[in-house]
Amino acid sequence: MKELTQEELRMNEQAATIAASVVGEPVEAACRCEQVSQDMTLEAAGVGAINRGFVKGAKGLSRAMMPRTMGGIKQMETGGLPKTFVLAVSASKVYAIEDKEKGGELVAGKMVKTWDLDAFTAKLNTTQGMNVSSGVPDDRQILIIYLSLEGSKSKYMQAAARQTAAYGSPGMPTKFALAKDEASQKVIDAVTANAPAPGANIMIGGQSLADMQAAAAQAAAGAGAAAADPTAQLSRLADLHDRGVLSDEEFAAQKAKILG
Repeated sequence: MKELTQEELRMNEQAATIAASVVGEPVEAACRCEQVSQDMTLEAAGVGAINRGFVKGAKGLSRAMMPRTMGGIKQMETGGLPKTFVLAVSASKVYAIEDKEKGGELVAGKMVKTWDLDAFTAKLNTTQGMNVSSGVPDDRQILIIYLSLEGSKSKYMQAAARQTAAYGSPGMPTKFALAKDEASQKVIDAVTANAPAPGANIMIGGQSLADMQAAAAQAAAGAGAAAADPTAQLSRLADLHDRGVLSDEEFAAQKAKILG
């Protein structure tokens, strides 16, 4: 993935106007998106072009030999979205629109997918390490979109849907690179209202990491300490410590507070 040119940034500014002509309603925000591919990640890890070519060739051969299996895997990797597209947001909908250009200008393409804004789940990656390991340049940011796997007739997609649901994830997390400009920021602000809590899709012992962190924060703040049974508090504190949510130092400090 190369750094954005001035021409590409100008097309990003045109995205909202072009998207409105496709969806037939006012568009509040729109920008161009690009899939963060396996090839980018391999290149960032130091894998050379020849070996990356072997990986592509092996995947192509697998698709030819096992079209249904590999088709399902590709669907999971891309969410059924093209390599590049325009992500547009109206008052109630989110749209994926073909990313087409002519003579250096963005032009209208066909609709690819539509979601209800209230049900759309995405979050902005704030960890620089993910950008570096994914091969995303400094002029981009990563938007993680949780794409639903429900409704597919493929047994592989159905199995993946069951697994993501079991882990408490709202969908398959798929990474997309967006520019660091005003047009992209408007889209990010519009689509991340339903962002899952950190750790919401990480399960430990049948409980999400987000819930465990919330419980640890409550214990650390001493909420309801005066009214609660000290024995029950100590038991819960020990459980959080055993799970690794509280460090030894945090456990000792909170134990001292309870014992008063």
